[in-house]
Amino acid sequence: ILARALNAHTAELREFLDRERFFTGDVSHELRTPLMVIMGAAEILLENSKDAAARAPAERIYRAAQEATECITVLLTLARAPEIGQFAPVAVSEIARREVDRYQPMVASKPVRLLCSGDADISVRAPAELCASAVANLIRNACQYTEQGTVTVVLEPGRVIVEDTGPGLPDAVQQTLGQISIAIPSSGSAGTGLGLSLVKRICEYLGATLAYENRAGGGSRFSITFPPGFT
Repeated sequence: ILARALNAHTAELREFLDRERFFTGDVSHELRTPLMVIMGAAEILLENSKDAAARAPAERIYRAAQEATECITVLLTLARAPEIGQFAPVAVSEIARREVDRYQPMVASKPVRLLCSGDADISVRAPAELCASAVANLIRNACQYTEQGTVTVVLEPGRVIVEDTGPGLPDAVQQTLGQISIAIPSSGSAGTGLGLSLVKRICEYLGATLAYENRAGGGSRFSITFPPGFT
Protein backbone atom coordinates (compact mmCIF):
# COMPACT_ATOMS: atom_id res chain seq x y z
CA ILE A 1 0.00 0.00 0.00
CA LEU A 2 2.84 2.38 0.88
CA ALA A 3 4.65 1.60 -2.37
CA ARG A 4 1.51 2.31 -4.42
CA ALA A 5 0.98 5.58 -2.55
CA LEU A 6 4.57 6.68 -3.19
CA ASN A 7 4.29 5.76 -6.88
CA ALA A 8 1.05 7.71 -7.18
CA HIS A 9 2.58 10.73 -5.46
CA THR A 10 5.65 10.57 -7.71
CA ALA A 11 3.43 10.39 -10.79
CA GLU A 12 1.48 13.44 -9.61
CA LEU A 13 4.68 15.40 -9.07
CA ARG A 14 5.94 14.42 -12.51
CA GLU A 15 2.68 15.53 -14.12
CA PHE A 16 2.81 18.81 -12.22
CA LEU A 17 6.37 19.50 -13.34
CA ASP A 18 5.49 18.63 -16.93
CA ARG A 19 2.51 21.01 -16.84
CA GLU A 20 4.70 23.78 -15.45
CA ARG A 21 7.33 23.21 -18.13
CA PHE A 22 4.79 23.11 -20.96
CA PHE A 23 3.02 26.20 -19.61
CA THR A 24 6.27 28.15 -19.45
CA GLY A 25 7.12 27.12 -23.00
CA ASP A 26 3.66 27.91 -24.38
CA VAL A 27 3.42 31.32 -22.73
CA SER A 28 6.94 32.23 -23.82
CA HIS A 29 6.16 31.33 -27.43
CA GLU A 30 2.95 33.39 -27.33
CA LEU A 31 4.77 36.44 -25.99
CA ARG A 32 7.50 36.39 -28.62
CA THR A 33 5.28 37.62 -31.47
CA PRO A 34 3.94 40.80 -29.79
CA LEU A 35 7.41 41.60 -28.49
CA MET A 36 8.84 41.36 -31.99
CA VAL A 37 6.09 43.70 -33.20
CA ILE A 38 6.94 46.18 -30.43
CA MET A 39 10.65 46.03 -31.25
CA GLY A 40 9.94 46.50 -34.96
CA ALA A 41 7.73 49.52 -34.32
CA ALA A 42 10.34 51.03 -32.00
CA GLU A 43 13.02 50.56 -34.66
CA ILE A 44 10.85 52.42 -37.19
CA LEU A 45 10.35 55.26 -34.74
CA LEU A 46 14.09 55.46 -34.12
CA GLU A 47 14.86 55.54 -37.84
CA ASN A 48 12.26 58.17 -38.69
CA SER A 49 12.61 60.43 -35.66
CA LYS A 50 15.12 63.24 -35.75
CA ASP A 51 13.95 64.83 -32.51
CA ALA A 52 16.00 63.75 -29.49
CA ALA A 53 12.96 64.14 -27.22
CA ALA A 54 11.02 61.70 -29.37
CA ARG A 55 13.88 59.24 -29.74
CA ALA A 56 14.37 58.78 -26.00
CA PRO A 57 10.97 57.08 -25.40
CA ALA A 58 11.45 54.91 -28.50
CA GLU A 59 14.85 53.81 -27.22
CA ARG A 60 13.35 52.90 -23.84
CA ILE A 61 10.58 50.92 -25.55
CA TYR A 62 13.07 49.05 -27.72
CA ARG A 63 15.40 48.33 -24.81
CA ALA A 64 12.56 47.06 -22.60
CA ALA A 65 11.20 44.81 -25.36
CA GLN A 66 14.70 43.49 -26.07
CA GLU A 67 15.25 42.64 -22.40
CA ALA A 68 11.84 40.92 -22.23
CA THR A 69 12.71 38.89 -25.33
CA GLU A 70 15.99 37.81 -23.79
CA CYS A 71 14.17 36.81 -20.60
CA ILE A 72 11.75 34.68 -22.61
CA THR A 73 14.65 32.96 -24.36
CA VAL A 74 16.13 32.12 -20.96
CA LEU A 75 12.81 30.77 -19.67
CA LEU A 76 12.41 28.59 -22.74
CA THR A 77 15.91 27.20 -22.29
CA LEU A 78 15.27 26.45 -18.63
CA ALA A 79 11.98 24.76 -19.51
CA ARG A 80 13.67 22.38 -21.95
CA ALA A 81 16.28 21.32 -19.38
CA PRO A 82 18.79 19.68 -21.79
CA GLU A 83 22.02 18.05 -20.68
CA ILE A 84 24.70 20.66 -19.98
CA GLY A 85 27.44 18.48 -21.40
CA GLN A 86 26.04 18.73 -24.91
CA PHE A 87 26.89 22.43 -25.21
CA ALA A 88 30.10 23.83 -26.61
CA PRO A 89 32.33 25.92 -24.30
CA VAL A 90 31.21 29.52 -23.85
CA ALA A 91 33.59 32.36 -22.98
CA VAL A 92 31.89 33.82 -19.90
CA SER A 93 34.68 36.38 -19.51
CA GLU A 94 33.93 37.77 -22.97
CA ILE A 95 30.22 37.84 -22.18
CA ALA A 96 30.92 39.83 -18.99
CA ARG A 97 33.04 42.38 -20.86
CA ARG A 98 30.34 42.75 -23.51
CA GLU A 99 27.64 43.31 -20.88
CA VAL A 100 29.78 45.96 -19.19
CA ASP A 101 29.97 47.85 -22.49
CA ARG A 102 26.25 47.34 -23.07
CA TYR A 103 25.17 48.92 -19.78
CA GLN A 104 27.45 51.96 -19.89
CA PRO A 105 24.48 54.17 -20.92
CA MET A 106 22.72 53.30 -17.64
CA VAL A 107 25.38 55.13 -15.62
CA ALA A 108 26.24 57.84 -18.12
CA SER A 109 23.92 60.41 -16.52
CA LYS A 110 25.09 59.97 -12.90
CA PRO A 111 28.44 59.94 -11.07
CA VAL A 112 28.93 56.20 -11.40
CA ARG A 113 31.69 54.32 -13.20
CA LEU A 114 31.03 50.87 -14.63
CA LEU A 115 34.30 48.93 -14.80
CA CYS A 116 35.56 45.46 -15.63
CA SER A 117 38.73 44.18 -13.99
CA GLY A 118 40.64 40.94 -14.07
CA ASP A 119 41.95 39.00 -17.04
CA ALA A 120 40.86 35.48 -16.08
CA ASP A 121 39.68 33.36 -18.99
CA ILE A 122 36.40 31.81 -17.82
CA SER A 123 34.96 29.21 -20.16
CA VAL A 124 32.07 26.87 -19.34
CA ARG A 125 29.90 24.38 -21.18
CA ALA A 126 26.48 26.00 -21.05
CA PRO A 127 23.89 27.86 -23.15
CA ALA A 128 25.34 31.27 -23.94
CA GLU A 129 22.01 33.01 -23.31
CA LEU A 130 21.87 31.68 -19.75
CA CYS A 131 25.37 32.91 -18.92
CA ALA A 132 24.61 36.30 -20.46
CA SER A 133 21.32 36.62 -18.58
CA ALA A 134 22.85 35.78 -15.19
CA VAL A 135 25.68 38.29 -15.57
CA ALA A 136 23.49 40.95 -17.18
CA ASN A 137 20.87 40.84 -14.42
CA LEU A 138 23.47 41.43 -11.73
CA ILE A 139 25.10 44.27 -13.67
CA ARG A 140 21.79 45.92 -14.54
CA ASN A 141 20.54 45.85 -10.95
CA ALA A 142 23.83 47.23 -9.64
CA CYS A 143 23.77 50.07 -12.18
CA GLN A 144 20.15 50.87 -11.46
CA TYR A 145 20.47 51.16 -7.69
CA THR A 146 23.94 52.69 -7.41
CA GLU A 147 23.67 56.49 -7.37
CA GLN A 148 27.37 57.29 -7.01
CA GLY A 149 30.69 55.50 -6.91
CA THR A 150 31.48 52.40 -8.95
CA VAL A 151 30.03 49.17 -10.25
CA THR A 152 32.83 46.69 -10.84
CA VAL A 153 32.75 43.34 -12.60
CA VAL A 154 35.70 41.23 -11.48
CA LEU A 155 36.84 38.21 -13.46
CA GLU A 156 38.62 35.57 -11.41
CA PRO A 157 39.44 31.95 -12.32
CA GLY A 158 36.09 30.14 -12.32
CA ARG A 159 34.21 33.09 -10.84
CA VAL A 160 32.44 36.30 -11.88
CA ILE A 161 31.96 38.99 -9.22
CA VAL A 162 29.68 42.02 -9.47
CA GLU A 163 30.11 44.57 -6.70
CA ASP A 164 28.80 48.09 -6.25
CA THR A 165 28.84 51.07 -3.91
CA GLY A 166 25.07 51.25 -3.67
CA PRO A 167 22.84 50.96 -0.59
CA GLY A 168 23.34 47.21 -0.26
CA LEU A 169 20.72 44.56 0.42
CA PRO A 170 18.21 45.13 3.23
CA ASP A 171 18.41 42.61 6.07
CA ALA A 172 15.03 41.13 5.11
CA VAL A 173 16.26 40.44 1.59
CA GLN A 174 19.45 38.84 2.84
CA GLN A 175 17.41 36.51 5.05
CA THR A 176 15.31 35.39 2.11
CA LEU A 177 18.23 35.01 -0.29
CA GLY A 178 18.25 31.27 0.33
CA GLN A 179 14.54 31.19 -0.58
CA ILE A 180 14.67 33.59 -3.46
CA SER A 181 11.36 32.45 -4.90
CA ILE A 182 9.73 34.64 -2.23
CA ALA A 183 8.85 38.10 -3.51
CA ILE A 184 11.61 40.58 -2.68
CA PRO A 185 11.00 44.33 -2.31
CA SER A 186 12.49 46.44 -5.09
CA SER A 187 14.97 48.25 -2.88
CA GLY A 188 18.68 48.28 -2.27
CA SER A 189 21.20 46.95 -4.74
CA ALA A 190 19.24 43.76 -5.30
CA GLY A 191 16.75 45.25 -7.71
CA THR A 192 13.57 43.23 -8.21
CA GLY A 193 13.04 39.76 -6.86
CA LEU A 194 12.35 38.43 -10.36
CA GLY A 195 15.83 39.32 -11.65
CA LEU A 196 17.60 37.82 -8.67
CA SER A 197 15.32 34.79 -8.70
CA LEU A 198 16.17 34.21 -12.35
CA VAL A 199 19.91 34.46 -11.64
CA LYS A 200 19.61 31.93 -8.84
CA ARG A 201 17.60 29.55 -11.01
CA ILE A 202 20.14 29.82 -13.81
CA CYS A 203 22.98 29.10 -11.39
CA GLU A 204 21.16 26.02 -10.07
CA TYR A 205 20.60 24.87 -13.65
CA LEU A 206 24.29 25.29 -14.44
CA GLY A 207 25.47 23.75 -11.19
CA ALA A 208 27.05 27.08 -10.24
CA THR A 209 26.78 28.91 -6.92
CA LEU A 210 25.32 32.37 -6.38
CA ALA A 211 26.63 34.05 -3.22
CA TYR A 212 26.09 37.46 -1.65
CA GLU A 213 28.01 39.43 0.92
CA ASN A 214 28.14 43.02 2.08
CA ARG A 215 30.91 44.92 0.35
CA ALA A 216 33.56 46.43 2.60
CA GLY A 217 32.85 50.14 2.73
CA GLY A 218 29.20 49.71 1.77
CA GLY A 219 27.35 48.17 -1.13
CA SER A 220 26.75 44.68 -2.43
CA ARG A 221 28.99 41.92 -3.69
CA PHE A 222 27.49 39.08 -5.72
CA SER A 223 29.57 36.22 -7.06
CA ILE A 224 28.81 33.37 -9.45
CA THR A 225 31.22 30.48 -8.91
CA PHE A 226 31.38 27.65 -11.40
CA PRO A 227 32.28 24.17 -10.09
CA PRO A 228 35.73 22.73 -10.88
CA GLY A 229 35.81 20.76 -14.10
CA PHE A 230 32.79 22.61 -15.48
CA THR A 231 34.78 24.06 -18.35
